[in-house]
Amino acid sequence: MSLRRPPLTGGEPHATGPAAATGPAAPTGPTPTPAVAPAVAPAAATAARPAAGPGVPPAPAPAPIVPAPIVPAPRHAVARRPVLRTTALVAFAAALAGCATQIPGEAVAGSLSPQIGPPLKTDTVSLRHDYEDSPQEVNDYWTEDRRRDADTKIVTPDDDPESSDTDGGTRPDAATGVVVDPSSGPVTDPTPVAPATAGDPFDATGLAASTQGRLYVTIGSDDYVCSATVVNAASQDVVATAAHCLWDFEGGTGWATNVFFVPADEDNGAVAPYGYWAAESAYGPQEFADNASTNSLGMVIGSGWTHDFAFLTMAPDDDGRRIQEVTGGQGIAFGGTVDDLLVTGYPAAAPFDGLDQRYCASDDWFVLQRGAFGIECAMTQGASGGGWLSDYDTVTGAGYLVATTSFRSPTELGAMPLGEDALALFTEAGGL
Repeated sequence: MSLRRPPLTGGEPHATGPAAATGPAAPTGPTPTPAVAPAVAPAAATAARPAAGPGVPPAPAPAPIVPAPIVPAPRHAVARRPVLRTTALVAFAAALAGCATQIPGEAVAGSLSPQIGPPLKTDTVSLRHDYEDSPQEVNDYWTEDRRRDADTKIVTPDDDPESSDTDGGTRPDAATGVVVDPSSGPVTDPTPVAPATAGDPFDATGLAASTQGRLYVTIGSDDYVCSATVVNAASQDVVATAAHCLWDFEGGTGWATNVFFVPADEDNGAVAPYGYWAAESAYGPQEFADNASTNSLGMVIGSGWTHDFAFLTMAPDDDGRRIQEVTGGQGIAFGGTVDDLLVTGYPAAAPFDGLDQRYCASDDWFVLQRGAFGIECAMTQGASGGGWLSDYDTVTGAGYLVATTSFRSPTELGAMPLGEDALALFTEAGGL
């Protein structure tokens, strides 16, 4: 399905199309320019990162989101995963602007994904947590030793064949068709990454070189690592990850603490070209908190795993700059159909060491349990929360985040599609 793209206008990202109303535009500041100051003075190793120009004035209040019509999901066979070949996420008619330059973009609606069914409703969609620790306190907590010794979270598929049946009540988040362009502008005629399954080092270019990174968190008394992605948001401070990276299943403490993000992390945070960033708030689905857990083997339990996604808002750096002013932001899509997929992350369990970003890519994805995207991929724990980008362009490094890594088997990764409830969280976090 090809869509005519409206003319580009100035302003922050805002959704259009069947699932959202267009909000007023806001002026943007100058394009960021390189500098050398870190976001917060590191407690151990330090590294330089580019800085931004004068800040961008806050965007006006966005118009309310109008729910999209729902496309019922077809029943998937319980047998070995069916391979789905679908149309491209969105075909745009506008030219692409370069690399990580901040260019105000117009969000455009994509077609609805047929594998995404009606939403699972709870009393409230979102669960919000505001952090009390200052960015400096979080930075001071993450010493070189703690970053090096942080563990990975083990999350594997369950062995219940009915969890592969989307007619059995475990449907993914509902499609909306809402698409927000990358901060560098719309992606058109992308040159995709060649299919790959080994988890080789990722040679990031353009926007991808600054927006994807490693997430450090404390759950209970233990430290963990995951992966995350900066996405284009009106508030310019939103990072996407997996809900399970931020949630305590065993100790009953709820949200993770000391949430610390390092874009383009290398060598356990010793190399941090875009600084160190602490979370101000976390936004997760109530459905996940109520109905997701794991057993002693790390197998997923409950219907809440259809909502394994979350958003963080990051505190500004010492100079008042917001993270997206420094890194740019990837596009994000809430229920668009998908052709090719690029998956990135920081796998840290053997045979990987978490010291650099890795990737897998596929133009032949399939459906796993609970309607998850699935691809063949050798990446291990630590890749959780990493971005699944569709329509990724190797030239500009820009694409559209459609999911975050949720679970893995010895040969496959799975991720839950973003949809209506994810859009509500994104909007509450300041995305629209």
